[in-house]
Amino acid sequence: MLTKRQKISISSILLAVSISLIPVIGDENKLPLLFLVITASYFLSLWSIYGQFSAFELVSLFVLPVILTASFGLFLSQFEITTGNRLILAIVYIVVMYIVLLSENIFNVSVERNIPLVRAARTVGYLATLFVSFAFFALLFGLGLENYIFVIVSVVVSTLLFTQAYWQIELKDTDPTKLVYYSLVSGLITGEIAAALSFWPLDPPKIGVAITAAVYVLLGIIQHHIKQDLNRRTVVEYLLVASGVVFLLIATTSWGI
Repeated sequence: MLTKRQKISISSILLAVSISLIPVIGDENKLPLLFLVITASYFLSLWSIYGQFSAFELVSLFVLPVILTASFGLFLSQFEITTGNRLILAIVYIVVMYIVLLSENIFNVSVERNIPLVRAARTVGYLATLFVSFAFFALLFGLGLENYIFVIVSVVVSTLLFTQAYWQIELKDTDPTKLVYYSLVSGLITGEIAAALSFWPLDPPKIGVAITAAVYVLLGIIQHHIKQDLNRRTVVEYLLVASGVVFLLIATTSWGI
């Protein structure tokens, strides 16, 4: 019988190979293959860490693996990538996916019993959330979608990202009502920011940075609130970060004047 680590390794490699095929096939087949790989990422992740899941955990545990896969898939479908670079990206994906799935497995186990590795898993989850936010929203904007579609997808995806991130704080002690409320409010605020940014003359990387900054600020403030150690100094520090990002965007954007 395969161990969970072996399953995680197999899943990561299979998905990496599948993603690497996206640039090779014809343009008309890229989108169907991308959706297929994203769907497969959910079920392979589920198989990798299979255990006793609540209905909520069937969503929260697999948000990061699925959106991570979508981000790499979007990148490979948008740009012409050489074989050597595809190999490098595949290796990076395998490593990141392996670490993310290990962390999700730790969270799953921690729901039943406390284990020392949960603090390290929270750090991985936090960093992965920020990385995925930047990659996904930058690449999503790069698709050139209608503004309203970009905003709707941003609300849905950011709400899912906030949900899994807030759940990681208290795990089994999480209040479902508060979790849903915090996630929806954070997702809607992120969507409003995405809507405002879509009218700015920004390129995809700057959009990614701006929305990731919003995720960072909202995530940080709500996390401190949940832990009941939020104070004025903390809020000011996060708002200074947000102000700094806004200033940099304004200063580095060509306004056509």
